[in-house]
Amino acid sequence: MPSYHYTCILGIAWILAAQGMLMAQGPAPRAEAVRTGPPAGYYPGDRMEVVDPDKKLAAGDEVTFQIEQDREGGFPRVVTATGEIDVPPYGRVKVAGKTTGEAATEIKRLLEKDYYYTATVRLSLDRVSRQLVKAGQILLSGEIRAVGPLDLSAGDRLTVSQALLKAGGVRDFGDDRKVQVTRIENGVTKRYEIDVKKILQTGVLDKDMVLMDGDRIHVPRVWGKL
Repeated sequence: MPSYHYTCILGIAWILAAQGMLMAQGPAPRAEAVRTGPPAGYYPGDRMEVVDPDKKLAAGDEVTFQIEQDREGGFPRVVTATGEIDVPPYGRVKVAGKTTGEAATEIKRLLEKDYYYTATVRLSLDRVSRQLVKAGQILLSGEIRAVGPLDLSAGDRLTVSQALLKAGGVRDFGDDRKVQVTRIENGVTKRYEIDVKKILQTGVLDKDMVLMDGDRIHVPRVWGKL
């Protein structure tokens, strides 16, 4: 039977041997960090786009069109450069400048006129166009901060006061009470005078002329303006 001292020596030798084996194996591996960021392949464009349901439709917008009575589901449509979508069996319907609710009401009226006894129309805006489709051009001259051509975008409604604001406004000596608009209609040149100052002061927009391709806006100079 081994002595007490011999047993102690064996125990110490075993402990030292175990420590040597652990040192030979190197340090214990660290736990791998858990990824909390976006998954691989993610980029900002993956985020869901929030669409304003009250937005006025414009060229390039993507919508879904459905007539509940047909029980066929929704059909994707893209608003054309002329501001229309295809509505079978009627054909093309102008929707630019209207909200989806307003456009659905108009489509319902047209379908029930000749094709349906009752048409429950659903029109939803899926994606807003990021590209402006040019639909014409106007020309600005006179006492305006940014004279020259100004593009019209398809589906947008641009008035005289809005055009002047886009161009930086009227200069200090510009007569914003007698803004001149020249338009050619059916070969005939017509001239209009718009009191832009009154429109902006009162907020009454019925006198704010909607511009068309080819219109010319001129702001005359007034001397002694305070």
